[in-house]
Amino acid sequence: MNGSDDGRSMEELKHELQVQWQQRDLSMIASDACLQLADIRGDWDPPSGVVPIREPIRLAIGIPDGGTIPMQALLQGTEKAIDRSGEEAFVYGFGMGYRGLRARLAERYSRDREMAVDEHWFQLTNGSAGAIDLICRALINPGDVIIAESPTYMGTLRNFRGVLADVRSVPMDQKGMDVEALGALIDELRAANRTIKFIYTISTFQNPTGATLSETRRRDLLALAARHNILILDDDAYGELYFGATPPQTLSAMAGGSGVVTVGTFSKILATGLRVGWIFGDPAIVQLFGTMRFAMGLNQLMVRALSNYMADGALDQHAVTVRGIYRTKMNTLADALEHHAGEFVDFVRPRGGFYLWVKLNGLSAEEVWQVACEEGVAFTPGLNFFPARQDPTGEHIRLAFPWTPLDQLEEGARRIGIACRRVGAGNAS
Repeated sequence: MNGSDDGRSMEELKHELQVQWQQRDLSMIASDACLQLADIRGDWDPPSGVVPIREPIRLAIGIPDGGTIPMQALLQGTEKAIDRSGEEAFVYGFGMGYRGLRARLAERYSRDREMAVDEHWFQLTNGSAGAIDLICRALINPGDVIIAESPTYMGTLRNFRGVLADVRSVPMDQKGMDVEALGALIDELRAANRTIKFIYTISTFQNPTGATLSETRRRDLLALAARHNILILDDDAYGELYFGATPPQTLSAMAGGSGVVTVGTFSKILATGLRVGWIFGDPAIVQLFGTMRFAMGLNQLMVRALSNYMADGALDQHAVTVRGIYRTKMNTLADALEHHAGEFVDFVRPRGGFYLWVKLNGLSAEEVWQVACEEGVAFTPGLNFFPARQDPTGEHIRLAFPWTPLDQLEEGARRIGIACRRVGAGNAS
């Protein structure tokens, strides 16, 4: 049939639809959450209108060093998955995820956290971002309060905004979240009859500050949450990436698995493109999150490949290797910053993780960010990491060092120093 019921040809109908949708105000069909996020500049976007004068050195994105990815071992794990699982590696994966990988995770958690758990404590997800999304959709109604550290990871803030949560913030320092300030905020919110769904923390090697919640504050946080019957969500993306002494006992281990939900991922220790993460917690609450899992499962070949890869302790050996590499990169960048921009920068060397959180003494981070982009070095301005997108000082930047080649780190610091001197001299344009 070549025409529509009203006599128009298909070409005429197609033209009408094109004109109609080109003129359509898409905000009229977008959800409130979508509109809220659309009004925010992309957190990873470079400054608009700035053209680098040389090939950029990238210190903006927190992903592992590409040379550390155990490609051959993962390939062998994949081949074993095909040989052993056959068709099962290529079909949908329902429920909590591939039992074999959950059992491997349970073995490591039982060993490292000194608490006996099994595979029922784990829900596999699409990275830790997928884990946080699943938790938010299971728990948050529009207007519910989430309390987060300030600053905190900008990607998770987008998760929270995406469910129309009311994100309240608590300051932090190098010992982690200010638990005393948290208690005052909880009292204020309770007095206003607000519903607090959970407290979000990156307790170990925090993104962006690199700070680790002290053992004393961990105990105080658990006691405060217990007193008010509030869940803690601990984002443990970086906990295994320590440079010296092991970090304090995890919140979940200290709590015996009660009142704390942890999210983990292979993204930071292996590779971001694997897109395999997990929720860890008491089986009852993990089952609750599973009710909101509407996707048809993860990549079944990859979860089996990872399970095979972990079988002989390869992940433990890999962790030792990358700790040394990232420690060297962090110190190289820190030394170079002190040499090339020492009068402008103030920072504390992290004891693990991926980031240097740098305060620019008396300089606008926004201006330095733009000039640095022109000079050929990319990083992230600090305001992106605050729930209200307002850095109290306006002087912070985050530098991510793992992905950048070692031989580029000093040059990156030199370019940051040039940008700082230009801004300090009023030569930002």
